[in-house]
Amino acid sequence: MTFTFKLERLDGTPADPPSFRTSVMVWRPGDVSPLGGRSLLVVVEVRDDDADQAPRLVVEDVASA
Repeated sequence: MTFTFKLERLDGTPADPPSFRTSVMVWRPGDVSPLGGRSLLVVVEVRDDDADQAPRLVVEDVASA
């Protein structure tokens, strides 16, 4: 089973990529998701305040080592 999360930045604009499909259902601040290449997304906040929309992960980009 996969779950889709919308990704947004701290200012509310869509992140790149704007959505994320994963088998992980629960995300918390501080969790890290690798993207292709040498990029990582760190979850800053989880917003799930609208039952009609997918949960949103507020993320920051960080470079992996």
